[in-house]
Amino acid sequence: MNLSAIGSSSNSKASQYYKQLSSGKKINSAADDAAGLAIAEKQKAAVTQAKVSTQNYQRYQDKANVADSAMSGMTDYLQDMNANSIRAMNGLMSESDLAAIQQVNDQFAEGISQLGDTTYNEMPAIEGDAISSATPQNFDLSSIDSALASLNTSRSQVGAESNGYAYAAAVTANTAENLTASVSRLEDADMAEAVSGLKKEQTLEDFRVQMQKKEQDDQANQNRLFYQ
Repeated sequence: MNLSAIGSSSNSKASQYYKQLSSGKKINSAADDAAGLAIAEKQKAAVTQAKVSTQNYQRYQDKANVADSAMSGMTDYLQDMNANSIRAMNGLMSESDLAAIQQVNDQFAEGISQLGDTTYNEMPAIEGDAISSATPQNFDLSSIDSALASLNTSRSQVGAESNGYAYAAAVTANTAENLTASVSRLEDADMAEAVSGLKKEQTLEDFRVQMQKKEQDDQANQNRLFYQ
């Protein structure tokens, strides 16, 4: 019986099991599984790409939501301007009343302009012209209606974009999760199997030591008989 071969194999396997138990990984180096390690590394890169893509889509969604919030405020201003303009045209307002209403509408128009300058990460949140200019002078209902129609169209587009980004983020997040699970199946050690394997190798090592001692004892006995 080649006890040296048994010992070398047992020590190598025991060392591998020790590594698995200490790291929790069955692939700790290319020597453990070169092909498996290469696949795992490629999938890790894919996981990173999917996670970054998810974050990008979420940022785009955040920008769309900021834009929608700003345009919601603009809609409120326009609705108030519309109500004030209708009120001003009832024929029962004095000059001072009309001047006061005009002043309020001017303030609403300024608020719309400020919301149009809303930024996300120092960049314009609302791209292009979200609304046409609502003329605050002379209580022009047609320009206000036109601005509301344009704004509603822009909000619909932004809402669709937000939903699209949310869906894309969910898809890439799910991809990252599945790839992570795949990497785990490739790399993670079966702890129960590693414990069992280590016990087996320790038993073999004990057997090797016992057999080696028996050979030494047998050789010693033979030597004593020879020299008697």
